Amino acid sequence: MKRIIDMTPSFFQPISEELATLETKLVDYLLTPNKPTNQILEHIFSSGGKRIRPALFLLCSRLINYNGDHKFPIASVCEYIHTASLLHDDVIDNSTLRRNKPTANSIWGDETAVLTGDLIYSAACRLMVKTKSLELIDDFAECIRFMSESELFQLELLWKIDTNYEQYYSVVEGKTAFLFQCSAKTPCYLAQSDSITTHLLGDYGKHIGFAFQIFDDYLDYAGDAAQVGKPIAADLLEGKITLPLIYALNSNNKYTQNLKNLIHKIIENNFATMEEQKELITLVKETDGLNKALQQAETHAQNARNCLSKYTQNNDLNLEQKNALTALNEITYFVLNRKN
Repeated sequence: MKRIIDMTPSFFQPISEELATLETKLVDYLLTPNKPTNQILEHIFSSGGKRIRPALFLLCSRLINYNGDHKFPIASVCEYIHTASLLHDDVIDNSTLRRNKPTANSIWGDETAVLTGDLIYSAACRLMVKTKSLELIDDFAECIRFMSESELFQLELLWKIDTNYEQYYSVVEGKTAFLFQCSAKTPCYLAQSDSITTHLLGDYGKHIGFAFQIFDDYLDYAGDAAQVGKPIAADLLEGKITLPLIYALNSNNKYTQNLKNLIHKIIENNFATMEEQKELITLVKETDGLNKALQQAETHAQNARNCLSKYTQNNDLNLEQKNALTALNEITYFVLNRKN
């Protein structure tokens, strides 16, 4: 199966052969007797994606010397949970494009997209159960539950310009950070690592997840639409109040009231002209919302690096482990230097 590679970051290098194997297994684990269903699955998994979650799993596995039979199945689980959630999100948001390609729901309809997402979730569950690790199963089950709860909470917060930092963080932790945490942490269950290692790698993944999502929300106002793969300021146009806007709305700035007036107008009209979108982006910048959000993402990236530093203080690493550690450090910079 050929897929569109979004980019080839340097941190992929130590696990390049494993990622190539994973690409085949992602579809193989899902194949059904139904040819049309298989064609949908092949479309989904050949449509691009960073594969950062399974990359985290594979790199953390290498860091702690885990190379068992469940390596590829659970790396696939990390991607399956993410992919299934995107299929459902695209239906909820009526999205027609993802990564500049038609979404599954726009090609085959909402029912097929939802059921395909369910199929992928069920495959993930089967692969988890085969590990016989109750801790691993519980973590991923909690992750799926937390993702669903957070999406429901985000629906409650739509168009509420008084959304606060705590509410935003609650959504991000559930919809993004928890899966990153699981991706980095679950190799420890398979390798039967000590609790300190499990805790440090889990915290590393969680901080990467926060940095990743906050930077995504930053790109919504600061990125290029063609590279991001969606219109700029798309989040607000969908009613989502994210961290750059929360900082901007809570600023004590001469532009703050202008920003509030503009947002009220957009909400009232349920639409923003191109000029209003440009003005919105300018005001979020002028009220320092973008800079503060970026600083917060950088703080989480540094916290992730600190977790790795603590791990190395207690462990002697061979060359392969050192290469994995270097790659995990590189991820902390990659998440803040993306264009999409």
